[in-house]
Amino acid sequence: MTATLVMTATITPPSSMPAVARVDPQLRLLDYCAALDHYLNLPDSSVRRIILLENSGADPQPLLERARIYRSGKSLEVISTNPDYPTNLGKGYGEFLMLDEGLREAHARQAIDRFWKVTGRLKVLNFQQLVSCAPANYDVYCDLRDVPLIGHRFGGNQWMDLRLFSCSMAGYDHYFRGKYASGSVLEQAFFVPLKRQWSERPTQIIPRFRVQPDLAGISGFSNASYQNTSYRLKTGLRRVCRSALPFLWL
Repeated sequence: MTATLVMTATITPPSSMPAVARVDPQLRLLDYCAALDHYLNLPDSSVRRIILLENSGADPQPLLERARIYRSGKSLEVISTNPDYPTNLGKGYGEFLMLDEGLREAHARQAIDRFWKVTGRLKVLNFQQLVSCAPANYDVYCDLRDVPLIGHRFGGNQWMDLRLFSCSMAGYDHYFRGKYASGSVLEQAFFVPLKRQWSERPTQIIPRFRVQPDLAGISGFSNASYQNTSYRLKTGLRRVCRSALPFLWL
């Protein structure tokens, strides 16, 4: 299975944006370049089209240079979207506004059936495995967390992980497009309708990845590495539970 990958990027975050610890544009640009290098290095049979969306008005040339360096068979499109939105609504609002605008433009250029969205500074080290193990048909394929009694000990409960998910264009239009204006925590806001729809349409809403994503990079929220000991322990626990205790949406 060959994937269309959509990477979201904000090279220069607004100074007033809440909950952003990694603010240096040069560091963020290096993060995006490193992540893009990772995906360009994957076999063309896994990723054929990369659409990188950027919403801060930064110069996209350093990102476009990566494709010339790697000379793979992949197509790379860098689409700049309108950065003008109220920052008090949060970075999630800005990201999905960027997706709304950027996907509309990319789809008009060349039709998109399904795509994988990833937070653009992050490398999904086992992305090839995730793509190859994905179901053949779905509207939304994602990770929902919903474990009774644990609260937020593992980074959020009744929560959709928005760092990485996949959906059809019809699924995106139905479940996400324009549905983020409340200023709420989107990971929680999207969880509720998706879990409800999963019970009604279990073949179209797939609420758990078949394999545990293995992330590398730096958290924009905490400035901590996704490869540090604490995070790797959580990833290991989630990997074990995913296979041994699949009813625990950890």
